[in-house]
Amino acid sequence: MKKSGQITVFLSMILLCITALLCALMESARTAGARCYLRIAADSALDSVMAGYHRGLWEKYRILLREFDGEEELETEFCRYFDGYLEAAGWYPARRESVSAGPVTLVTEDGGEHLEEEVLDYMKYGIWSLDFTEEQAEEVWKGVKEAAAVQETSRLYGGCADQALELEEAVERINSLQKTQKELYETGLRQLSNRNGRGFLETGRKLVRELGKIPDAVEEYGKRADRLQRELEAVYQEIEIKMKEMTPQMRAAAEEEYERYQSYTAKDGERRSEIEGMTALAETNRNLTENVMREAEDVMDYIADWEGDEDEELDEGALWRPVRRHFEGFQVKLLACAHGTADKEKQSFLENIMRMAEDGLLGLVLPEGSQVSGEELLRQPLPSENAENTGSGAETLAGFPDRLILSQYCGQFFRDFLDAAEDQQSGMRYQLEYLVSAETEDRENLAETAARLLAVREGLNLIHILGDSGKRAQARELAAVIVGAAGLLPLVEVVAVLVMGVWALGEAVVDVRTLFAGGRIPLIKSSGDWNLSLDQLLKLGENGRAEKAEGEKGFSYESYLKLLLFASDQQTLRYRMMDMMQDTIGREEPGFLMDRCAWRVEMTASAAAEHLFSAAASGPYRLEIQAGNSY
Repeated sequence: MKKSGQITVFLSMILLCITALLCALMESARTAGARCYLRIAADSALDSVMAGYHRGLWEKYRILLREFDGEEELETEFCRYFDGYLEAAGWYPARRESVSAGPVTLVTEDGGEHLEEEVLDYMKYGIWSLDFTEEQAEEVWKGVKEAAAVQETSRLYGGCADQALELEEAVERINSLQKTQKELYETGLRQLSNRNGRGFLETGRKLVRELGKIPDAVEEYGKRADRLQRELEAVYQEIEIKMKEMTPQMRAAAEEEYERYQSYTAKDGERRSEIEGMTALAETNRNLTENVMREAEDVMDYIADWEGDEDEELDEGALWRPVRRHFEGFQVKLLACAHGTADKEKQSFLENIMRMAEDGLLGLVLPEGSQVSGEELLRQPLPSENAENTGSGAETLAGFPDRLILSQYCGQFFRDFLDAAEDQQSGMRYQLEYLVSAETEDRENLAETAARLLAVREGLNLIHILGDSGKRAQARELAAVIVGAAGLLPLVEVVAVLVMGVWALGEAVVDVRTLFAGGRIPLIKSSGDWNLSLDQLLKLGENGRAEKAEGEKGFSYESYLKLLLFASDQQTLRYRMMDMMQDTIGREEPGFLMDRCAWRVEMTASAAAEHLFSAAASGPYRLEIQAGNSY
């Protein structure tokens, strides 16, 4: 029987196809496994890279960031870990072809949001308590905003009050010139009656000089009156904007104060015509005086040249009577309108307090014997210097919990004036103050922070005064004493506004001094919490010394700083935090920069892999893996 072998060949071909299929399936599965292995290798290698976080940042601030000098450093370190996985690949042989880092997200990017994320992540597990609850946050926010608006409104109105008092000084000067003219005129009349020609000429020259001052004094008065009116209109436009952040009660008070100024300027308009008429009167009197002086000279010459008979007696009285009668045509006119202030001393005390709050504030509020640090920031690029080009710093009412937690974190990890005496670490002593003020030197930060605390307390104190009818009545009583019974009645209301503003400022000085001494001050005061009477206010203006109060309830100095941070622009705060971190670490590690600290690192790795179950395939194949990791 003849054998052909077709079945054998057919079965061999089938077996070959099945084997090829199995190998292809196995290679496909191995390739998928290799890709998975390489991804695990890349992720693990990047985890190892990120494990090299900066120890100083973690120990001091509980912040995880990867410091690096450049992408090449990250790539080199990644390759060291990645190659170890490739050497132990087993069924997944591959060789590294290339590794590239990027993009690398720095902590200074995106408005500093990544720093805040790390802070919030850490604070979730901390043991701490807030100065006020989340439910109180919106009320506190609005209270601080309103205090700032009220303080600014008081400052603007205070500027108008200063101009009103300067206007009264201009009117007083005009009246003083008129009084001097009256005295000189009366002296001149007596001299003419006594036939004292030389004395009259000397008095006349003085009188002409005084008359010549009137036009300039009237012009200066007119300029000040016009400036006050323009300033008042401009101020009201600004105040209308500030009113949006006030409660209806405070808006009504601001409107009422504006009406008081309007009443004052209206009354001043009535007396302006009388004052401006002084210029023409002065010119008339000046011409008259000069003419009379010439007549007096003629009489004196005539008497000197008299050569009559010995029996004939010269009647000098008859010669001087026409001169005197002519001089009696001089019009003496004092201002009939009310003007000026009566108690200059008390007025000066109020002005002293305003000047003290502007100049030498630290000497006024710091405890006696306090040593102020003169430490400066390290001179190197700061993260905050480029903050304006990144992120968004828009202020909204959203995110109160995050704001509260961030300000609480700042209180825990950054020292302030009261901590500096006990903390002997090097570097900036007043770090919380830097977060508030961002000055380059400790003393400047402390001074600016004191000024901001003063402004907040001044606004809150003024809100209390405006809501207390008793204190408003006391302010009007003091204003009436300063203006006097003969003063312009609407000026009393204007000065009352000034008194309330200065009273709030004086109380704020006591408040800030109490805080710097380690005491406590309530955010919103009651009558029982008030420290400074008007008598004590005037004494403060007289001797320039403020006493601290025995504050035992309310917020501490650190709490007020956290309150300022809570109400501040959060992007700005984040960058200032990075400034302080960089300054502190940089003193131990020169050259340290937050701009070299990565929050997220991404890597792209490519490897050439060999086929194991399909040797006939053409050459190795390429696998590309992307990995990313952030703290």
